[in-house]
Amino acid sequence: MYGALVMTTLRLLAVSVVAVVLCGCPEDRAKRAEKQLAQLKEKQEAEKAAKKEDKLVAPVEVVKLDAPYDDISSERLVPDGPCPEGLWALIPGEAPGATPEEKKANAARRAEVAKSLEGKRFMFRLRAPHQVTLKPHDAAAGVLPIEVLGTVDCTDSAGRVALAWTDAKAMPPNASAAKEGSEFVQNMWLAPPVAFTLPIKSMSEAKEFTQNNALGLTARVVFTLGKGEVDKKLRKVAKVTEKAAGETLTIGGGTEDWGAGRLVRVDLVGLRVAVDQEKKQLYELKGAAK
Repeated sequence: MYGALVMTTLRLLAVSVVAVVLCGCPEDRAKRAEKQLAQLKEKQEAEKAAKKEDKLVAPVEVVKLDAPYDDISSERLVPDGPCPEGLWALIPGEAPGATPEEKKANAARRAEVAKSLEGKRFMFRLRAPHQVTLKPHDAAAGVLPIEVLGTVDCTDSAGRVALAWTDAKAMPPNASAAKEGSEFVQNMWLAPPVAFTLPIKSMSEAKEFTQNNALGLTARVVFTLGKGEVDKKLRKVAKVTEKAAGETLTIGGGTEDWGAGRLVRVDLVGLRVAVDQEKKQLYELKGAAK
């Protein structure tokens, strides 16, 4: 009798445990799902709040300029980037082409290609500190000098081409090496910068302007393409023989071109220098700077 009672009690406890287990699993899953849903809602609310906060922040104003400095009336070029399509037609020399037939065909349409470029406007956007440079304050004169590059390179299938809006000259970049008659001095197209000054007498004002604007100076240079030319400097290079790894290597011994290469002198339409994301104009030059 006692044994039967114990067995009955054990069966009832087992049933209770199973019931608890069976009832507990769904409840746990429900709680986890409820918790995950709460976390998801919290995340969504946070994202909504962030978006709302972003809308309250004033967007960066994009400057809208009148012609010729607007972004529509000129084809935008990037310094050291691709040259305008067909620029080769303005420069003396062999026409481009992968085969003799292509070169001959391009040479035949040189005049046509050059004509298509007439009057077409292009624009460079130059930036501080290397393309637009703020020079040290001239306390004696009470001015702050600023310089803008007078030439920028572009690249086509034949190499680099200098585009110059000031009077570029082909010369060695290192005058001392040229005077010494160094064999390895190559000409470069060097152009004087476009220079102007801001009337700032106070050194403290000049310091403040420099701190606020030295890295924010920008210039837009708008131009049309002019005539092209090529600088050549043919020199005989002495033959040099060296032995390395049991082999004899010969370098040089012929005629090499150490000229500045190709240049297109452009006709300046306008040059504008500004700060404060281009909203505040500091200087403008219309027409040729030559």
